[in-house]
Amino acid sequence: MFLNKKTNYVNIGNEIKDVCDGVIRLDKCFWSICIALSLSMAFVLSLLLYTRFADIPTRVAIENQYASIHNMSFPAITICSPNQITISSAKHFQKTLVEGNITVDLKSVLPRLLGFYELFGDKRPEELANLQSLITLNRYSDLVFHKMMARPFGISAFSPYQIVQALEVMGMVPQSCEDFLKLCYLKQKPYPSCRGLFQPILTKHGMCCIFNSIYKYNYKTSFRNERVQNFEPYKASVGGMGDDLTVVTDYEPNNALSGTLVLAGAVRIMFTEPNEFPADDESNLVHPYSESFHSIQATYTYCSDEVTTLPYWSRQCYFHDEYNLPYFKEFHNSECDLLCFVHAVESFCHCTMIYTPHLRAHRACNITSIDCIVQTTLEMNKWHRADSCECLRDCVSVRYHVEVSIGNLQALPYLVHNLYSGIEFNKSTSILHFYYRNGVYSRQKQETVMSLISLSSNLGGVFGLCMGCSVITVVEVIFYIHSAIKNKVRAHLQSLRRYKNKVNIMK
Repeated sequence: MFLNKKTNYVNIGNEIKDVCDGVIRLDKCFWSICIALSLSMAFVLSLLLYTRFADIPTRVAIENQYASIHNMSFPAITICSPNQITISSAKHFQKTLVEGNITVDLKSVLPRLLGFYELFGDKRPEELANLQSLITLNRYSDLVFHKMMARPFGISAFSPYQIVQALEVMGMVPQSCEDFLKLCYLKQKPYPSCRGLFQPILTKHGMCCIFNSIYKYNYKTSFRNERVQNFEPYKASVGGMGDDLTVVTDYEPNNALSGTLVLAGAVRIMFTEPNEFPADDESNLVHPYSESFHSIQATYTYCSDEVTTLPYWSRQCYFHDEYNLPYFKEFHNSECDLLCFVHAVESFCHCTMIYTPHLRAHRACNITSIDCIVQTTLEMNKWHRADSCECLRDCVSVRYHVEVSIGNLQALPYLVHNLYSGIEFNKSTSILHFYYRNGVYSRQKQETVMSLISLSSNLGGVFGLCMGCSVITVVEVIFYIHSAIKNKVRAHLQSLRRYKNKVNIMK
């Protein structure tokens, strides 16, 4: 009887033990699953955090909206005349022709030259071939032509070239800067015909006049765009109208060859950095017989030290000295965009656009290439791909936002102080004022999205949310792992010691 009761107690105890073991195993399984899911979620969130950082590693934040404009460089201002082929230059050109078919009507052929800049072409290649042949045959008379066309620019002599390139012709036939620019005022000081302020430059919109730029068109020797040695940019002092540049222009439509006025007589104005080639990123069109006020606001963007150490593919920008563009010594996003079209013309037409700086004469496109250039422009959607012409932005740059206010010139006769006496105002005349809006500019800083501190904070938040972890938790885990390993090693050594003692007793 006593044995039966004892046996029953033992069976009940075993059943309770089995039940408890099952509950413990279930608890272990439940918490193991919870920990695994939490750990997985923490790693997924960390991966998403890293992916976000890899895709957008930097951001641009406004650091200061009121930095002093003192010693900030004035923008390079490019002003383009709509009169790109003048009657006077066509007549001079006609007089210099002594060989070949000199009876060619240049007034009907020369407008085809606008195909270098505009979508201008009528698919008559024989005309262009005849004009190119005529120019080549008269290769010894170009010195006379150059001397005649040099007078408006104040240039005394030219070196004789044996072959007249389209590069030279396109530099000679437009309206000269001294004819286009009638008067300038800089800090209230007058400059007749803007001498000493503006230089000619050949752009993708034709021959223009540029102020405060490292680039200019060299009429004396090379007949191409070149960089000015030892260039020092003009810098602002206080901003406002007291520090402004005033320009009076007249494109003289009576001297324009029929059918060659572009933009319906509007004046194109482009704003760039002084060490940057003219581009359309910030530009305006001003109609004639108007007075316009161009209020300039500068924004300077630079990089933090952390961004500077990142590779270019991570920060998605280039420093000026980090990547050398062909034809340009420094990298600028606008110049890279320009080279996309230049390379396309090189690929399809096997020549280089005439406005490219430091261009070798034998590589320049000639007049017979005009139809190909026009066709390349029309088919831009076929060759322009982001993967074939990727232009990263500038890491350090100054961008100019310009607001324009325009009025007419009908009140000019009633001015109390007429600063423009001696100038004949026509319906083609314009007055342009350029000035910094106020005495400050904005500074923007490109910085990393996550620094080491923010990365640690984000990871701490992720693991704290998913697993309740902290630095103390990590230390505790390391301590318990170390204790477990130490106890395991100690138990193993004790079992070995007992085994040796048992063997010795048996002996």
